[in-house]
Amino acid sequence: MRAELHACRESHERNHSALCAIADGIAIVDTKGRVTCLNPVASHLTGWKEDACLGRKLSHVVEFTDHQGRSIDVLSEGFSSDLDAIVSLVRRDGHVILVDGAVAPVHARDKRPLGAVVTFRNVTAATRLTRELAYHANHDALTGLHNRRAFRAQLQRAIGHARESGSSNALLYLDLDRFKAVNDRGGHRAGDELLRQLAVLLRKQLREHDTVARLGGDEFAVLLENAAPADASNVAEKIRSAVMDFAFVWNGTEFRIGASIGLVEFDNGERSVERLLAIADSMCYAAKDGGRNRVMVHGAADRRILSPGHDVSHRPGARRDQDATF
Repeated sequence: MRAELHACRESHERNHSALCAIADGIAIVDTKGRVTCLNPVASHLTGWKEDACLGRKLSHVVEFTDHQGRSIDVLSEGFSSDLDAIVSLVRRDGHVILVDGAVAPVHARDKRPLGAVVTFRNVTAATRLTRELAYHANHDALTGLHNRRAFRAQLQRAIGHARESGSSNALLYLDLDRFKAVNDRGGHRAGDELLRQLAVLLRKQLREHDTVARLGGDEFAVLLENAAPADASNVAEKIRSAVMDFAFVWNGTEFRIGASIGLVEFDNGERSVERLLAIADSMCYAAKDGGRNRVMVHGAADRRILSPGHDVSHRPGARRDQDATF
C-alpha cells in the first residue's frame, strides 16, 4: 500500500513537472468549463496565478477575442485554422497579445468526458514580423503605395472577375512630365519627396477600393474596378488636372509637373496582365508624344480618343525645353 502511494506521488510529481516544463500555456478545465489547472506559462501569459483562478470559468480568466474585438468561446468554437484569423488574448492587466492554440477534449477510460485541455502560445512577435514582411513584399518603400508585384496580382484578380461577370474596369498608366527637372535642380531627395507627396495626391482622387501603385521611377498605375468607361475617363482627367495644378516647393523653388496618362478599358478576361499593361503603357507614351499632360484612351473596341489635356509647357511663362523649371 505504501509502495503504491509512493508510486502515485511520483507519478503526480512527474506529470506536474512535465506540465510546468511545456513551453506553451496550458489551461485544464472540467466539464463545466472551470479551471482545474493553469501551468506557469499560462499564468505568465494571462497574468493570473493558478491559485487565484482555480474553480473559475475559463472565460473569466482567459479572454480570447477575434480581430474585431468580439469574444470567442474557445471551448465551443475552438481556434480557427485560418492563418489570417488572428486571435487575441486579453491579459488580466488589460494588455493584449496575439496567440494561436488548440482545444482537445479529455475522456476517461470508459469514454466519460472529463473536461478539456486548452493550449495557447504567444505569437505577437512572429505575427508582427510576418505582417511587416508581407507589407514590404507588397508595398513600395518610398511612397507606401502598392508595388508592381502586388498591383499585377490585383489586376489578375480583376481580369478573372471581368471574365466571370462582364464588369467594366479600367487600367491607368501614368508617367510624370518634367520630373527630371526636379531631380536635376533639387537633387534626388527632392525627387523622392515629390513622389511621396504625389502618392498622397493620387489617393485623394480615387475611391476607397481603387488600387494605386508605383511601378518604378516616376511611373504609376491605377486600377478602377467596376467603373463605367465614362467614369474611368473622368477619373483619369481628374488625376491629370490634380497633378497639373499641384505645386511642389523645394528649398524655396516651386516646381510644376504634369502627367501623361494611358487608359485601357476591359470588360472580359481576353487580355492578360502583360497585354493590358503593355497597351496602357503604349497609350501613356502616345499621350506624351502627343504633347504631354493629357489622357489617351484605348477603349474595349480598340478605339483611341485623345483627351483635351494641355501640355504644361504651354502655360504662361513656361519654357518648352525638357529641363525647364516652372
